[in-house]
Amino acid sequence: MTTERTERVIVSGATSGIGRAIAIRLASRAAVVGVMGRREEAAREVAAQVEELGCKAEVLQADVSQPSAVEDAIGAFVAKYGGIDTVVSSAGIALTGLVNDFGLDAWDQMISTNLSGTFYLAKYTLPELIKTRGTFTAISSDAGTQGAQEFAAYCATKHGVNGLIKAMALDYGASGVRCNAVCPGFVETPMADQLLDGMSTEEVDYYKKSVPLGRFARPEEVANVVAHLSSTEAAYSHGMIYALDGGATSGYYSAPA
Repeated sequence: MTTERTERVIVSGATSGIGRAIAIRLASRAAVVGVMGRREEAAREVAAQVEELGCKAEVLQADVSQPSAVEDAIGAFVAKYGGIDTVVSSAGIALTGLVNDFGLDAWDQMISTNLSGTFYLAKYTLPELIKTRGTFTAISSDAGTQGAQEFAAYCATKHGVNGLIKAMALDYGASGVRCNAVCPGFVETPMADQLLDGMSTEEVDYYKKSVPLGRFARPEEVANVVAHLSSTEAAYSHGMIYALDGGATSGYYSAPA
């Protein structure tokens, strides 16, 4: 006996890395996945992978830093599919630098994408999530729970995302909308590769050795956590700041020689 798929999903930042893995993972159970991203061609490639799993895919070309683009994309999705059950905010960028050297344009870009982008996605999907008693999951970072050298702007945005999710959990729990944040450490993605390319061998070794499990996460491991938190199996998981970092933020760790 098969169960009819009814879940309607939107994933931002779905064109690569963690967002792509989430879109594909949720396609295994959803009726339709809205593949949201800035690059239409990349979104269509992910949409094709989603459809290979027997799930409809809707390409939602939108830059999350632009509120009107997010609103229009959400409106078009709802008009076509009648509502939204699951939202995952995964779009994000990482730029490094010391505060006194960090460009104002770069700061604005970080805020508008990582923090405001999460807010815009929440603002325009929450009316539908209230109707369906759905879920909103944000991909944050371990940099949202602690500091990191030369990651001041990134840390600021991810701390903001965690605060936003906690407040949303308080505001919308009574409406049945569950809100959670997942905080990975380094994940094997193109964005992480770019960051590591700019580091010395010693810096890369430091980050690897600071993880008690001895490795970085894989995108699919983040996707599995999101799949759980947005499912009925996690019906009492709400307002969580879920550490997915191999134990790196558990406390001081001295790696074995």
